Amino acid sequence: MELRFYLRILQRSWWVIAISALLAVNISLINSYYFAMPMYESVARFVVSPNAKNIESRELVNSLEALDKRSIISTYAEILNSRDVINGTFQLLMADPEKFSAYKTSVTVLPDANIIRFSVKGPDPNVTAMLANSIGQYAINFVRKLYIIYDIDFLDKAVAAKEPYQPQPLQDAGLALIVGLGLGVGIAIFRDQLSSSLDSLGQRRMVDSES
Repeated sequence: MELRFYLRILQRSWWVIAISALLAVNISLINSYYFAMPMYESVARFVVSPNAKNIESRELVNSLEALDKRSIISTYAEILNSRDVINGTFQLLMADPEKFSAYKTSVTVLPDANIIRFSVKGPDPNVTAMLANSIGQYAINFVRKLYIIYDIDFLDKAVAAKEPYQPQPLQDAGLALIVGLGLGVGIAIFRDQLSSSLDSLGQRRMVDSES
């Protein structure tokens, strides 16, 4: 019974729901195309492995087993994304760190692999790629001065992204459509309940006046 009651409300106020959904989609598209700043991501990948030049062959197996403990590769990942390494890269580039304040870095150790994923996100795809590779190279040089048993090197260098990862107009518009429909349903039900309450109040006043 309750379901039929609400379905009747939605049938009577379908235009409210349609306007709400259309308005939400339009706002989303306008924001995506005219106001949202495109953001790009460039990713460099690094591989950590025993340094064959600095360990004897009989120790190679033990070195590989040690990598499975993940502490070594996690340490290298923290070095790669450390503030000192990033600031050192800026100094090497002779650039003001404030110039790159809009760029964010993140690092991920891939599961079941000795691979580190280093990401740089920002408004310029060429700058994100340049920073990912420059910071990566600085970290490689930094690590090689400290550790001689395990080596780190590029597996894949970063390249400039051709498309931004945000905004995504179609995806954002789809989400806005769902939100608009939900909001429209809420408005329709509230509008019907308010109208019923006002009608009941008006009838009550009429009865009081006659009595």
